[in-house]
Amino acid sequence: MTPGGQRSRGAEQGAAALERVGLVVVAAMIVAGVVAGISGAQLPTAVGNAVCRILDQGSCPPQDPTATPLEQATWGEYVALGDSYASGEGAGDYDPDTDYDHGDEWDWDNWGDDERNRCHRSDNAYSELIQREGTGITFQEGSTFSACSGATQGDLTDDNDSNDDEGPQLDDLGDDVSLITMSVGGNDLGFADVVKDCVMNGESGVPMLDSCQDTHADRIEGRLDTLHDELVDTYDEMQERAPDARVVIVGYPELFVQDPDDSVSNLLFAEDQAWMNEQAGALNDMLRSAAREAGVEFIDPTEAFRGHGIGSGDPWINDLNWGGPGLSLVDPGSFHPNAQGHDALADLVEEQIKEPEYP
Repeated sequence: MTPGGQRSRGAEQGAAALERVGLVVVAAMIVAGVVAGISGAQLPTAVGNAVCRILDQGSCPPQDPTATPLEQATWGEYVALGDSYASGEGAGDYDPDTDYDHGDEWDWDNWGDDERNRCHRSDNAYSELIQREGTGITFQEGSTFSACSGATQGDLTDDNDSNDDEGPQLDDLGDDVSLITMSVGGNDLGFADVVKDCVMNGESGVPMLDSCQDTHADRIEGRLDTLHDELVDTYDEMQERAPDARVVIVGYPELFVQDPDDSVSNLLFAEDQAWMNEQAGALNDMLRSAAREAGVEFIDPTEAFRGHGIGSGDPWINDLNWGGPGLSLVDPGSFHPNAQGHDALADLVEEQIKEPEYP
C-alpha cells in the first residue's frame, strides 16, 4: 500500500474515532437528561458521568438522584488527608515507612543519614478503621491515606519538606474519589507551642513573665480569622479536584475534662486546661463556619469525647508522656487521641457517611 493510502486509512480511522466520540457525547447528553432541563452549570458533570457509564470506565458517580448518602460516598476511592489528628499520631501501630528518622543520635547504624519520615500513619487511625470488615462500608481499590503528623495547610498544596517522599496531599485527589476526610488547622494555630508554653509557664506560673495565655490568646484569635478564609479556598480546591466526592471535615476534641484540677502528670494548671478547651471550641466553630461557606460537611467530636478527656477515668486522649523517638524528651503522641479515641472518631465518620448532618 502506498504512503498516501496509509494516510488515507489513518484519516478514516481518525474520523471514525471522532465520530464515535461524538456519538458517545450525544448519547451521554441524552442519558444525562439534558433535554429534560439540566442547567448549564450542571451540564459538564452530568455529561461526564454519563460518558463514564457508556464507556464502562469502572467506578462512576451514582447516576440515580435517589442514591443514598452511603452510595454517594463509596462508589469510588477514599482519600484521607490532614495532620496528626488524622494520621493517628498517638494511636500506635505506625506504618514503618512513616516511622523512621536516620538522623536520630541513638540510631548508630544510620549515623549521618538524614532520611526521615515521621508522618506516623497509624493502622488505628479513624480513616483506616472505617474501611475494616464489619462496618458495612466498602470503597474501590486505590484509596489513599495521605495524612501526616505535623502537617499544615501548606502541606496540602506543596511538598512536605519535613518528611521524605511526601508530596502535596491534594495531588491524591481526582475524578475517581468519592469520599475525602480531613483534619487540619491545629498546627496552623501553633497548638503544639501553646501546650509546651503552658507546661513551661501557665497562668499561675512564674510571676512577672508572660503566661502561655498572655503569649498566645490574641495571636490565636487573629489567626482564626485569616485561617477561616484560607480553609474556604482549600475546601473549594478540594471540590474542584474531586468534583463528585463528599468532603467531610473532622474537627478536634477538647483535650481535658470540663472541670480539671491542677495536674502533676501533665504539668498543667487547671485554668490553662480550661482555656485550651475553649480554644478547641473556637477552632471547631471556625471550621464549622468555613465548611458551611464552602458547602462541605463537618463533624464536631466535642460531645462524643465528653467525659473522656485527660483527667477522666477513661481517657481517649494521651496524657503527657516522656521519652519520644531519638532525642525527643516528649512522646509526640502526647495530647493526641489514643486508639480508643480514634475508634470513637471512626464511629462519628461512619455515622456521618450514612446519615449526614450539615453544618
